[in-house]
Amino acid sequence: MGRTTNKIAGILLLSVALITYSCSNDSSNDPTINNTEKTAGTLEVSTTTSTYKGKYAPRHVLAIWVESSSGTFVKTLMVYAAARKQYLTNWLKSTSSGNSTDAITGATLSSHGTRTCTWDGTDTSGNTVGDGTYNVCMEFTENDGTGKYASFSFTKGTSTASESPSASNYFSAISLNWTPSN
Repeated sequence: MGRTTNKIAGILLLSVALITYSCSNDSSNDPTINNTEKTAGTLEVSTTTSTYKGKYAPRHVLAIWVESSSGTFVKTLMVYAAARKQYLTNWLKSTSSGNSTDAITGATLSSHGTRTCTWDGTDTSGNTVGDGTYNVCMEFTENDGTGKYASFSFTKGTSTASESPSASNYFSAISLNWTPSN
Protein backbone atom coordinates (compact mmCIF):
# COMPACT_ATOMS: atom_id res chain seq x y z
CA MET A 1 0.00 0.00 0.00
CA GLY A 2 2.89 2.39 0.71
CA ARG A 3 4.27 1.93 -2.80
CA THR A 4 0.86 2.64 -4.37
CA THR A 5 0.42 5.77 -2.25
CA ASN A 6 3.88 7.07 -3.23
CA LYS A 7 3.22 6.33 -6.91
CA ILE A 8 -0.13 8.18 -6.80
CA ALA A 9 1.46 11.12 -4.95
CA GLY A 10 4.22 11.27 -7.59
CA ILE A 11 1.67 11.26 -10.43
CA LEU A 12 -0.34 14.00 -8.71
CA LEU A 13 2.75 16.18 -8.26
CA LEU A 14 3.72 15.70 -11.91
CA SER A 15 0.15 16.52 -13.00
CA VAL A 16 0.09 19.69 -10.90
CA ALA A 17 3.47 20.75 -12.31
CA LEU A 18 2.27 20.19 -15.88
CA ILE A 19 -1.00 22.06 -15.29
CA THR A 20 0.81 24.97 -13.64
CA TYR A 21 3.30 25.17 -16.48
CA SER A 22 0.77 24.94 -19.31
CA CYS A 23 -1.81 27.34 -17.81
CA SER A 24 0.45 30.13 -16.63
CA ASN A 25 0.51 33.42 -18.49
CA ASP A 26 3.93 34.41 -19.73
CA SER A 27 4.17 37.95 -18.40
CA SER A 28 7.83 38.32 -19.49
CA ASN A 29 6.63 39.83 -22.78
CA ASP A 30 3.71 41.78 -21.29
CA PRO A 31 4.17 45.39 -22.45
CA THR A 32 2.22 46.70 -19.45
CA ILE A 33 4.87 45.23 -17.13
CA ASN A 34 8.24 45.01 -18.88
CA ASN A 35 8.55 47.92 -21.25
CA THR A 36 10.02 51.32 -20.53
CA GLU A 37 9.17 52.57 -24.05
CA LYS A 38 5.83 54.34 -23.62
CA THR A 39 4.68 56.18 -26.71
CA ALA A 40 1.64 58.44 -26.30
CA GLY A 41 -0.93 58.33 -29.07
CA THR A 42 -4.45 57.37 -30.08
CA LEU A 43 -6.01 54.12 -31.23
CA GLU A 44 -9.20 54.53 -33.26
CA VAL A 45 -11.46 51.46 -33.16
CA SER A 46 -14.43 50.85 -35.42
CA THR A 47 -16.62 47.78 -35.91
CA THR A 48 -20.06 46.94 -37.19
CA THR A 49 -22.18 44.45 -35.27
CA SER A 50 -24.93 42.31 -36.74
CA THR A 51 -27.63 40.21 -35.16
CA TYR A 52 -27.43 36.49 -34.52
CA LYS A 53 -31.19 36.59 -33.86
CA GLY A 54 -30.99 36.14 -30.11
CA LYS A 55 -33.94 36.37 -27.71
CA TYR A 56 -33.87 40.20 -27.50
CA ALA A 57 -32.57 40.94 -31.02
CA PRO A 58 -31.84 43.48 -32.24
CA ARG A 59 -31.43 44.87 -28.68
CA HIS A 60 -28.04 43.94 -27.23
CA VAL A 61 -25.37 44.83 -24.70
CA LEU A 62 -21.82 45.53 -25.87
CA ALA A 63 -18.31 46.01 -24.48
CA ILE A 64 -15.02 46.90 -26.18
CA TRP A 65 -11.78 46.87 -24.18
CA VAL A 66 -7.98 46.62 -24.45
CA GLU A 67 -5.81 43.84 -23.01
CA SER A 68 -2.09 43.21 -23.26
CA SER A 69 -0.94 40.31 -25.44
CA SER A 70 -0.70 38.12 -22.32
CA GLY A 71 -4.26 38.95 -21.22
CA THR A 72 -3.69 41.72 -18.68
CA PHE A 73 -6.71 44.05 -18.60
CA VAL A 74 -5.72 47.60 -19.60
CA LYS A 75 -8.88 49.66 -20.12
CA THR A 76 -12.53 49.53 -21.17
CA LEU A 77 -13.22 51.74 -24.19
CA MET A 78 -16.98 51.30 -24.54
CA VAL A 79 -19.74 49.52 -22.63
CA TYR A 80 -23.45 49.69 -23.33
CA ALA A 81 -25.07 47.54 -20.68
CA ALA A 82 -26.81 49.18 -17.77
CA ALA A 83 -29.01 46.38 -16.40
CA ARG A 84 -27.56 43.39 -18.26
CA LYS A 85 -23.79 43.75 -17.64
CA GLN A 86 -23.64 40.28 -16.11
CA TYR A 87 -24.09 38.74 -19.56
CA LEU A 88 -20.88 40.31 -20.89
CA THR A 89 -19.02 37.42 -19.34
CA ASN A 90 -15.67 37.77 -21.16
CA TRP A 91 -15.47 41.48 -20.33
CA LEU A 92 -16.36 40.92 -16.68
CA LYS A 93 -13.82 38.09 -16.42
CA SER A 94 -11.13 40.30 -17.95
CA THR A 95 -11.81 43.35 -15.79
CA SER A 96 -12.75 41.34 -12.69
CA SER A 97 -15.09 44.12 -11.63
CA GLY A 98 -16.58 45.65 -14.76
CA ASN A 99 -14.18 48.61 -14.71
CA SER A 100 -15.39 51.31 -17.10
CA THR A 101 -13.18 54.24 -16.00
CA ASP A 102 -13.14 56.86 -18.82
CA ALA A 103 -15.17 54.58 -21.13
CA ILE A 104 -18.10 55.56 -23.32
CA THR A 105 -21.06 54.12 -21.42
CA GLY A 106 -24.78 53.82 -21.93
CA ALA A 107 -27.86 51.65 -21.73
CA THR A 108 -28.67 48.60 -23.81
CA LEU A 109 -28.41 49.31 -27.54
CA SER A 110 -31.66 49.11 -29.51
CA SER A 111 -30.13 48.27 -32.90
CA HIS A 112 -26.95 47.01 -34.52
CA GLY A 113 -24.64 49.25 -36.49
CA THR A 114 -21.19 50.77 -36.58
CA ARG A 115 -19.59 51.54 -33.21
CA THR A 116 -16.50 53.68 -32.83
CA CYS A 117 -14.32 54.53 -29.86
CA THR A 118 -10.75 55.60 -29.11
CA TRP A 119 -7.99 54.65 -26.70
CA ASP A 120 -5.38 57.15 -25.54
CA GLY A 121 -2.75 54.50 -24.73
CA THR A 122 -3.32 54.69 -20.97
CA ASP A 123 -4.52 52.34 -18.27
CA THR A 124 -7.41 52.96 -15.85
CA SER A 125 -5.12 55.12 -13.68
CA GLY A 126 -4.25 57.41 -16.60
CA ASN A 127 -0.67 56.09 -16.96
CA THR A 128 0.69 55.60 -20.49
CA VAL A 129 1.32 51.87 -20.94
CA GLY A 130 4.40 50.34 -22.56
CA ASP A 131 4.77 49.86 -26.30
CA GLY A 132 4.09 46.39 -27.66
CA THR A 133 1.34 44.08 -28.84
CA TYR A 134 -2.16 44.57 -27.47
CA ASN A 135 -5.59 43.09 -28.20
CA VAL A 136 -8.84 44.93 -28.74
CA CYS A 137 -11.57 42.67 -27.39
CA MET A 138 -15.23 42.96 -28.40
CA GLU A 139 -18.26 41.24 -26.97
CA PHE A 140 -22.02 41.55 -27.33
CA THR A 141 -25.06 39.48 -26.48
CA GLU A 142 -28.73 39.51 -27.43
CA ASN A 143 -29.58 36.85 -24.80
CA ASP A 144 -29.55 36.31 -21.07
CA GLY A 145 -26.18 34.63 -21.41
CA THR A 146 -22.80 34.78 -23.11
CA GLY A 147 -23.01 36.03 -26.69
CA LYS A 148 -20.40 36.75 -29.36
CA TYR A 149 -16.75 37.55 -28.65
CA ALA A 150 -13.77 38.46 -30.84
CA SER A 151 -10.24 39.72 -30.22
CA PHE A 152 -7.87 41.51 -32.62
CA SER A 153 -4.16 42.32 -32.21
CA PHE A 154 -2.40 45.58 -32.97
CA THR A 155 0.98 47.12 -32.16
CA LYS A 156 1.30 50.25 -30.03
CA GLY A 157 4.58 52.03 -30.67
CA THR A 158 6.41 54.88 -32.37
CA SER A 159 5.05 54.02 -35.84
CA THR A 160 1.57 54.42 -37.26
CA ALA A 161 -0.17 51.05 -37.51
CA SER A 162 -3.42 50.21 -39.31
CA GLU A 163 -5.21 46.88 -39.13
CA SER A 164 -8.34 45.76 -40.96
CA PRO A 165 -8.98 42.25 -39.59
CA SER A 166 -11.40 39.86 -41.26
CA ALA A 167 -14.95 39.70 -39.94
CA SER A 168 -15.40 37.44 -36.93
CA ASN A 169 -18.36 36.34 -34.78
CA TYR A 170 -20.84 38.95 -36.04
CA PHE A 171 -18.25 41.76 -35.93
CA SER A 172 -17.38 43.16 -39.37
CA ALA A 173 -15.81 46.23 -41.03
CA ILE A 174 -13.23 46.25 -38.25
CA SER A 175 -10.51 48.88 -38.26
CA LEU A 176 -7.78 49.51 -35.71
CA ASN A 177 -5.62 52.58 -36.35
CA TRP A 178 -2.79 53.51 -33.97
CA THR A 179 -1.35 57.02 -34.41
CA PRO A 180 1.56 58.03 -32.14
CA SER A 181 1.65 61.60 -30.86
CA ASN A 182 4.44 63.78 -32.24
